[in-house]
Amino acid sequence: MTGSVRGRGGALAALLVGTALVLAGCGPSDDEGDAVEHPEGSRALVLNQPTAIGDYRVVASNVTEDEAGIDVVGDGPAEGDRVALGDEATIGGFTFTLVDIVLDGKDSAPGGSGTTVWILPAD
Repeated sequence: MTGSVRGRGGALAALLVGTALVLAGCGPSDDEGDAVEHPEGSRALVLNQPTAIGDYRVVASNVTEDEAGIDVVGDGPAEGDRVALGDEATIGGFTFTLVDIVLDGKDSAPGGSGTTVWILPAD
């Protein structure tokens, strides 16, 4: 019987230590709420929502943790391509760098995703 009490006591101690570490900020974090600095002039593209940037309408779709599909509409027909995180691209005459991807891990209603792609348009 003494062994089972020690086992439960050890489990309780581990639980308390784990809780204390998480509360102190030393435990695992999902980065929610952490402020992320983006380069000055960068623009947020919310998944599947067209965003006006200058003379262009830009849309991010099919986003993964390291790349996104980017469609651009300017004076002509829409053009699109896959762009990797950190890469500079020119699509439909619009040049930009894909600087960050923030995935929304929650199940959202269609059109309600919080997934955001951050781009930095070229000057």
